[in-house]
Amino acid sequence: MNELEVALAQLFLKKGKSAMTEKDFVFAASLDLRWFKPKEAQKLLDLGLEAELLVLEGEKVKPTFDYKNVPIPKNFVPGKDLLQTAVKTKGMFLKIVDKISMERDIPSKDIISAVNSLQDSMGVEVEVAALIVARENGVDISEFLDQVEEDIGSRYREKA
Repeated sequence: MNELEVALAQLFLKKGKSAMTEKDFVFAASLDLRWFKPKEAQKLLDLGLEAELLVLEGEKVKPTFDYKNVPIPKNFVPGKDLLQTAVKTKGMFLKIVDKISMERDIPSKDIISAVNSLQDSMGVEVEVAALIVARENGVDISEFLDQVEEDIGSRYREKA
């Protein structure tokens, strides 16, 4: 488990909730647990979304992993350097999200939420869902097609 995953698990466990609003999340990480200042707590939320450990469903933030079974060290407090770490993400997914966000002036979290909803309803890879959301928003996706095809193909070849 990485520190981000442990921190998110601890936050949800301490709150005793499997979903909370963004405001409640930031409040919990900053004022309840006293881990971060409110702006830093928002960064923790953003990192969780980027790492796809959290998802926005409507107004609620939910973990995408089994947070109840994450081993948490006694007296765990995340280090301030956690917020400085680069998250290993699905590169193409975030590039597509960034392009939609820049071209259509839509917050990334809203795009990620739309992509996750579409992915759940269609049962497709996250990059495919992102491409569909991009097309629905009138964003040219031609620059991403070959790389998405290669990325998905290589993941399935590795599994075989």
